[in-house]
Amino acid sequence: MNKLIIPCILVIFVLWILLQLALKMSIFANPLNYFIVIILLFLTIKMAKEN
Repeated sequence: MNKLIIPCILVIFVLWILLQLALKMSIFANPLNYFIVIILLFLTIKMAKEN
């Protein structure tokens, strides 16, 4: 797996959280946030298994 994938997804996720904060949206009520966290978890596990 390319080593740039996880940092890029992390940056996009942080920007998504900041956008939600700027728009005064609820971070914990948005199901997309949980979906992104699960994807990051699985990508991290996959990268750890490859090393």
